[in-house]
Amino acid sequence: MVLEHVQNKNKIFHWVLNDQNSEPEEILRVLRRAAVDNDFIAQLTDQGSLALQGYDLSQQAKAALVSGDLRWVEARVGKLTARLRTWIDRRLQQEIW
Repeated sequence: MVLEHVQNKNKIFHWVLNDQNSEPEEILRVLRRAAVDNDFIAQLTDQGSLALQGYDLSQQAKAALVSGDLRWVEARVGKLTARLRTWIDRRLQQEIW
């Protein structure tokens, strides 16, 4: 098992992950991190798919996450909660194309 740490304003969040993550689980992992880590959101905005290095994602998944393609993401992982939509909502509000 892999233990991931995400720190946000003096709080540390932990997720225990299986060694063999499927792509939907990896997508959710990215979205969970983005929901609590503003620095990660800045990296996604500024660096695009480079911010997703270390995640086991296809090029399609990276493109969908970076562009905020809610329809594609929800087709793979199911309906997202407002919390998990944090990055996608912020991306869609940006006027960067």
